[in-house]
Amino acid sequence: MNHFSSPASGTILHPWHTRIRAIVRSHAFLLTLLAGQFALVQLLTGPQYGDAPRNMHWGILIVENPAFLVGAPDTYERIKGFPPDPPSLAPLALYRFPQGGLHRWWGPLPPLIFALVWFATRSYTALHLVVPLAGAGGVLLTYWLARLWLTRREALIAAAFFACFPLFRDYATVAYSEALSALALTAALLAYVRERTVATVILGGLAALMKLDLLALYFGSVGIAAAWSFVAQWRKGEPVAWSAWTHTLAALVGPALIASPWVWWHYLGRGERAPTGGLSLQQFSLVAPQMLELLFYIPWYGALLTLAVIGALAVIGARSGAFPANALALLLAWLGLGMIVLLVYAATPGSGNSPRVIIPALPPLALLVAAGITRLPLAWKRRAAFYLIALFSVINLVTIGYYAVEGARLRSYEPVWRVLREQPRGYVLTEAYWHTILYARQPATWFEFDATFQRNIMENADHFARYLDQHPIRYVVLPARDDALASPEVRAYLERRARRIEAGEFVVYAVK
Repeated sequence: MNHFSSPASGTILHPWHTRIRAIVRSHAFLLTLLAGQFALVQLLTGPQYGDAPRNMHWGILIVENPAFLVGAPDTYERIKGFPPDPPSLAPLALYRFPQGGLHRWWGPLPPLIFALVWFATRSYTALHLVVPLAGAGGVLLTYWLARLWLTRREALIAAAFFACFPLFRDYATVAYSEALSALALTAALLAYVRERTVATVILGGLAALMKLDLLALYFGSVGIAAAWSFVAQWRKGEPVAWSAWTHTLAALVGPALIASPWVWWHYLGRGERAPTGGLSLQQFSLVAPQMLELLFYIPWYGALLTLAVIGALAVIGARSGAFPANALALLLAWLGLGMIVLLVYAATPGSGNSPRVIIPALPPLALLVAAGITRLPLAWKRRAAFYLIALFSVINLVTIGYYAVEGARLRSYEPVWRVLREQPRGYVLTEAYWHTILYARQPATWFEFDATFQRNIMENADHFARYLDQHPIRYVVLPARDDALASPEVRAYLERRARRIEAGEFVVYAVK
């Protein structure tokens, strides 16, 4: 007997599992999953590593002292240590650097976003979710950009490639600014190609105020694409519409006027300095191989193979005819300028070894790859898809596992921050310096990038005692059952001269 009969109206009652399957396979559900993964992983694991706590701290600091945004020093940090006695204890002499301010390459918008969220919520959870939500917005905008020229299926592939690209998936989970930059740049260029002039001016200005590299990416992409389009029309003997001239002029001049005061004052220092020093071939030869491996978190030969696969798909997509000529010019200019920025960054003294500056240029790569992979013969399509899906899945799962470990380590510090928040203000000598500054709102110091300095102080009781006597260090944080950070002699000195406060897996010594 058939229990699934149709009513007289002719509608069909599907089993519940069929409906669930339809929902799971829907583009809306898949896009939600791709966009929401960053916030979900952050909420479940809670990692904030590297510069991420510093970036959130800058937002809180702007609320406490708005002058920080216009050049005031960050009085919370002395992370390269105080001057030792004798100076030879710190052979790199990094302590000579003054207290830091807003980084020269930063624009005002990322710290202002963190400041606005903190001012409105006073919630660390909300701060943690700023970048994951920006990452979600970047995935959705990549889909909408792709839908201008590609099918719904191809647009979904582009969004999935962007969302699961290991570098982006990593840095869109923690509080780094590149996901914010990618969101702002994609929004501005989407408004530009849709000829929404007012939105282009506003969003382009916001993109230009994100970070130094966004100046090249936004103005270069718009300028190159517009020039190519106008020249192509001129060669065909077609007049350029007045609306196209005004739209392009507004897209270039409007954001330039918005960003020019910040560019002049912060990047150029009233014309007295340049935003970067001279490029170094030695720096490039040292950093570029590290960037190659960190692009996918795999050895260089695996990274080269993966780049070859992605590059081949992008070339096929560019040659597929899926994009109008002016759209292709914009995508190639956007991607090409991103690669140039990455190479310049690798050769700039003082830069890090992370290739994350390429993240704002990943959306055009996603569109080209999506157009390319769908135009391969079925056998090659399956091979390319299997390789990228398997590789990205393994890398991302390993990264999320690292998040779980890192998040657990940070949670073990929560009793320390709780104790320090209740103490009078004073410098904290701690390995977790940025986290202590962020969560305990106490100034902190350490021996960043100078292991010899650290050993000379933390493994010699006489040096340690003199160091504490000469500088305003009021608290020392050490593991409760581990001598890795301080010798037994130093611990014995603290037991005699400081008040011991138990804080979970750690001990906070309040120096008398």
